[in-house]
Amino acid sequence: MTSEPRCARATFVGALLLALLPPAEAHAAPGINLMWNRCFGEGSGVQNVSFACNTNAGSRAMVGSFALTRPMPNVIGTEIIVQLASESPALPEWWRFRNAGYCRLNSLSANFVLNPLDVVCVDWAQSFAVGGLGAYCTADFGCPQFEAANVALIKAINAVPQADAMDLLGGVEYFDFNLLINNVKTVGTGNCAGCSTPVCIVLNSIRVVDRGDVSARQITTPSAPGSNFVTWQGGGVPVVGGVSGCPAATPVKRSTWGSVKSLYR
Repeated sequence: MTSEPRCARATFVGALLLALLPPAEAHAAPGINLMWNRCFGEGSGVQNVSFACNTNAGSRAMVGSFALTRPMPNVIGTEIIVQLASESPALPEWWRFRNAGYCRLNSLSANFVLNPLDVVCVDWAQSFAVGGLGAYCTADFGCPQFEAANVALIKAINAVPQADAMDLLGGVEYFDFNLLINNVKTVGTGNCAGCSTPVCIVLNSIRVVDRGDVSARQITTPSAPGSNFVTWQGGGVPVVGGVSGCPAATPVKRSTWGSVKSLYR
């Protein structure tokens, strides 16, 4: 009776052991990301949305994520700064959210729930995060430092209880937030003009905060070229200083954890 060669048996056993091991976690380049619909690393999101502006139904989400350069223990929250600019002299009424008297007062919202279809991104808060929008400010409401009337700034925050502080790894893409925009008041009586105006939206920064805010990390660079901005109707606009192109957003002054939390009182 012939026996199976020893090398063949070893190859078979090695292959079997590899098949039983869990898949290796994908390594993500450090930085911040913003995409429509899905987390950046999933590869199925889009950078531009073109909308016919023909319905008041439906909504879409901008998905923000980040990756650290090295591990960070005891993370309790993140501060999020997003800036947008329209390809028009002044911000269109369709893009005026949240503030009293604005046309689409309740059409911008935030949540911190990972899309169940995402398999690359990891929810940094493991479903414990709570938070929301802190501000939507413009040159004529809350952001007098803006020289341009076509710019708006979004501030958001999310956090977990102190007892649920998370130890995060380097090189892992962590899901952070969804910013949702609905189509209310796009058409019909009382509609808000400007849905078809091109707009550029930039994720300026995500500040990852640890317990006690002693070693917070401010992340401002994209994980990949262009991964920190999205466009609406193909927007690519001058934002400051005559510099053109979507990512030319104004740098935002660093805030403290306490000052951002005060937005929610």
